Amino acid sequence: MSKLDEINSFDYSKLNKVFSSIAADKLELVLTEANGGGHQPEGTFISFDIISPYIPIDEYFDVTQKEAFEAVVSFTLFDISKTNALFAAQAWRKTLTQFDVDIQLRQQGIIIAEIMPTNIRSIPEQVFDKHMVGFDVRLRLQETYTDDTIDSINDVEVEKRG
Repeated sequence: MSKLDEINSFDYSKLNKVFSSIAADKLELVLTEANGGGHQPEGTFISFDIISPYIPIDEYFDVTQKEAFEAVVSFTLFDISKTNALFAAQAWRKTLTQFDVDIQLRQQGIIIAEIMPTNIRSIPEQVFDKHMVGFDVRLRLQETYTDDTIDSINDVEVEKRG
C-alpha cells in the first residue's frame, strides 16, 4: 500500500462512473475516458475529460476538510455525421438538465453549476472518420479529505455559572 492510498481525497473516477451510467441509461450511449486508449466504440459515443480538476471557490478561505470546490469536465460527442453529432450533443445537454438526473447527481455529491455553450470540435482539414461536437460543464463538488493529524473536538461540556 502506497502513501497515496492513505490519503482520502476526492475520487475523480466517481465522475466517470456516474456520467457513464446516465449516458447508458438515458441515451444508450457509451461514455469513454478521453485519451484513455483502447478501441473506439462504433456509432455515436461520448468522450469524457476532466479539464480543470480543482478550482477553489474561495481562495482566501483555507478550508482543508470537506471543502467545496469546482471542477470543469468536457463532453465531446463523436459521430460519422456532423448533424448527428450536433443532435446527440444537444440530447446529452438536455439530459443533464433533467430533474431526475439532477437528483441522481446530487445523491452522489455532484451539482451542475453551469453548462457552457455547445461548439464544433472537429478539426478542419484533418482526416477523421467522425465529427466532434461538445460542451464543458462546471461542477460543484465536495472534497472528502480529512486531516487525521489534527485532533478534533468531539464533545463539549457547558458549565453554567451564576
